[in-house]
Amino acid sequence: MGSYAMLHLVMTKTRRYLPDSVLAFFRAKGKEGGKVGGALRWKGVPAAERSAIAKAAVAAREKKRAAKKKPPLKKPPLGAR
Repeated sequence: MGSYAMLHLVMTKTRRYLPDSVLAFFRAKGKEGGKVGGALRWKGVPAAERSAIAKAAVAAREKKRAAKKKPPLKKPPLGAR
């Protein structure tokens, strides 16, 4: 079974259980890279660029929240009831 086929098994919506040998393979591959923290991820990025990326993320988050927010209900005029 190729690596694409294994990945497809993992990514499908229906729940399928992988053989122990495949799980062991994935665990070993995950440990090879180790955990990478935020400090290492951003090591070569200048402060100005980090700030710009963070501001863009905040703007996107606020835009998403604003889209979800429902407009207030308009009350009909008193004579229309």
